[in-house]
Amino acid sequence: MKILVPASGEDITKKIDEHFSKAKYFIFMDVEKDVWEVLENEYLRDKHPGDKIAAKAIDLKVQAMIVTNIGPHAFDILSKADIKVFFFEKGSIKEAIDKFKRGVLAQMFKANKKHGKLFKED
Repeated sequence: MKILVPASGEDITKKIDEHFSKAKYFIFMDVEKDVWEVLENEYLRDKHPGDKIAAKAIDLKVQAMIVTNIGPHAFDILSKADIKVFFFEKGSIKEAIDKFKRGVLAQMFKANKKHGKLFKED
């Protein structure tokens, strides 16, 4: 299974970046083979970078993403491509991946961020 995680640095010991579309890096990992690589976010200066990152995830044949926050457009693109999105609040990417492997991360069924602001629970 291939996963993609927004990263605050260039390896899995770094923290997950809480800003999906503004992450400087992404960790692209093949969970079965336990190999990963760092991808730079080439869309940082673009309009709607989250949408472009989601499209890139599709091109990479990613099957799951681990995020802290994600907007509705990117979430919809991923959902329509059958890419599952999992929530990880804070910590290292290694911790997030370990929890993902153990099946203890909650799957998200809707976006939790809109244009730079967290959604408020009703």
